[in-house]
Amino acid sequence: MKKLSLLLAVMAVLLVPTAAIAQDEGTVTVVHGVPDLEVDVWVNGEATLEGFTFGTVTDPLTLPAGDYEIEIYPAGTDPEGNDPALAGSASVTAGLNATIVAHLTEAGDPTLSVFVNDTSAIDAGNGRVTARHTAAAPTVDILAGDDPLFAGVANPQEGVADVPADTYPVSIVPAGATEPVVFETDLEIPEGTNVIVYAVGSLEGESFMVLAQSISGLGSAPAGVPTGTGGDAGSGFPLALLVASIGIAALVGGTTVLRRNGR
Repeated sequence: MKKLSLLLAVMAVLLVPTAAIAQDEGTVTVVHGVPDLEVDVWVNGEATLEGFTFGTVTDPLTLPAGDYEIEIYPAGTDPEGNDPALAGSASVTAGLNATIVAHLTEAGDPTLSVFVNDTSAIDAGNGRVTARHTAAAPTVDILAGDDPLFAGVANPQEGVADVPADTYPVSIVPAGATEPVVFETDLEIPEGTNVIVYAVGSLEGESFMVLAQSISGLGSAPAGVPTGTGGDAGSGFPLALLVASIGIAALVGGTTVLRRNGR
């Protein structure tokens, strides 16, 4: 319950206004990276998602702008006669394409980070890789073979790079070192695709894992509001869009889970 309260307190801080823009919809993906935290979400009086769990990535979701009444309970709680852990009214802000990651800080405290999606065009023959450090773990280097792909990535930073489309042997190691290898895999970067990986969980708590998601069709300038993930951390994002996205996405999927070596 302490973890839930801390996480929801951080989420509440995100109730901030954002500039109005032309579109009447927003696109959002939600990543659940907090171990041992499971919640039920009620939107406009309906139980719309039960048992939202660690290691889940929702499909990209397009939401209409509008007002939502949200109540969040610890998983399995009967709302009849029980107060929600968090309740409020807020509006979905239109036009923003983002990923919201509920995760742990380096020290292991629940927090929330918002990443604006990078869906810009990718040159022919190239793909894009985005690596986001959202785990309870020290600063790391991310290697492609023996060469640093991203150096000195701390929680909750990210690295974004366009690279020749190929399959790369990728490993995560402590910053400035080559051992121990925290995680390694062969990562395919297709042409015109942004492959985003999220380090989540706790290294010390042995819940560390890597989640992967892809945005395809970026070989030319996208039309309209693209879906998927990518971008910079720390942008303001209204709580309603976070919770409504979780609540409406009753079916979740499209997630690849790559676990820590040996686990």
